Amino acid sequence: MKGQLILISSILLSLYFAAHAQKTQIKSQRTVITAQSQTNAPVKAIKRGHKHKVRKKDNRPYLTINDVRNIDSLWGIDISHHQTEIDWNALEAEKPHFMFIKATQGIDIEDHKYSTYYAEAKKLGIPVGSYHFFTYKYDGKQQAEKFLSVAQNQSGDLLPVLDAERTRHMPRNKYKITSELTAFIETVYEKLGHYPIIYCTYAYSQLYLNEEILKKCKLWIADYKSKPKCNYVVWQATDRLKLAAIKEHVDLNFLNRDSCSLQEIFKP
Repeated sequence: MKGQLILISSILLSLYFAAHAQKTQIKSQRTVITAQSQTNAPVKAIKRGHKHKVRKKDNRPYLTINDVRNIDSLWGIDISHHQTEIDWNALEAEKPHFMFIKATQGIDIEDHKYSTYYAEAKKLGIPVGSYHFFTYKYDGKQQAEKFLSVAQNQSGDLLPVLDAERTRHMPRNKYKITSELTAFIETVYEKLGHYPIIYCTYAYSQLYLNEEILKKCKLWIADYKSKPKCNYVVWQATDRLKLAAIKEHVDLNFLNRDSCSLQEIFKP
C-alpha cells in the first residue's frame, strides 16, 4: 500500500512540475513579446491580446480514470452543485469506491443538488457521506443543527464531514474558531452518537484543531503536492480529476488503508 501511495505522489509531483514548466514557458514567451514590442508596435498590439487569454485560461494538468484505475487503492470523489451535469448511467462505468456530497453551508444554504445526487449515488450502490461547509459568520452549534436537519446520515452511510477551510472573513482569534468547531462536532455527537470527519489542510489542523478535537475526529487532509505526513483517513490528492460522466473536474480522494478500512468510516 505504501508503494501505491508513493506512486500516487509521484504522479501528482510530475503533474505539478509539468504545470510549473508550462508557467515558466509562458513567462519566457512574455519576455520575448516585451522585447519585440519595444521595436515593433504592431506585434505589441497583437501579442498583448494573446497574453491576456493565456492568463485567464486554466492550464493545470488533470488526471483521468486511467490514471487511478490501476492503482491498488480505494478512491472516491466529493461533489456539490458545482458539478452541474452528471450522467449517472455513465458514472457506473467509472464508479468510485466512495462519495461525499455537499448538503449545507452556514445556516442559510442548502445545496440544491444534494437530494438528487444522494439518491442517484445510492442507486448505484456507492457508499455515500454528507458534508457541511463551515462558515465563520454563524456559531458552530447553529450550523450543526442546520446540517443535521438536511443531511440524510442514514445507517450504512459514511461518517458525516465538517469541511473547515481558511477564508477571507475569519476571526483573528484562533481560539474563537476552535471553540466554534468544537461546538459543531459536539452537537453532531449529541444527535448521532459519533463525531464527524474533519476536512482541512494539515496547516489548518495545526492552527485550529486542538488536542481534544484531534482525539475525537478523523481527518480528511487536502494536499495537492504530496501524501500527508500526519494521521489521516482520507487524502484529497487533487481537484483535477476528469471523468467522462461529469462535466466539470472533481476532487480525487484516496482512503488511507494503512490506518483504516472503508468500513471504519461508515456510520454505525
